[in-house]
Amino acid sequence: MRQKILLVDGDQTISETVNAMLKGAGHETRIETSGGDGLEAFSRNPRAFNLIILDVGLPDISGLLLAEKLLKVRSDIPIVLLSGEEGQTQSKARNSGINFFGSKPLSMTDLAETVQRALTGA
Repeated sequence: MRQKILLVDGDQTISETVNAMLKGAGHETRIETSGGDGLEAFSRNPRAFNLIILDVGLPDISGLLLAEKLLKVRSDIPIVLLSGEEGQTQSKARNSGINFFGSKPLSMTDLAETVQRALTGA
């Protein structure tokens, strides 16, 4: 089933790579390169998206802070947090309500599995 995914990552190369993988899996994506733009796009129509993928290291705001703001707009939206760090970042993210993670450097196979789990609630 085709899902609409908001991808927020300040790295153009990563955005394009993830976008290609998502489109190849049959999903529709909207790419934003800053947290402010991502929040604005989501806030305009929160029900338009089935999933959000965001980078922890955005140029204008922490990905964790952005996730908290997004969850205040719509508390049931699944979020996949991309990070080069494990441990403390994931612990903080779980406390904020994020349960899905992708590690950088990205493995497209792992990310595809994580996206599928997030979309199905597994």
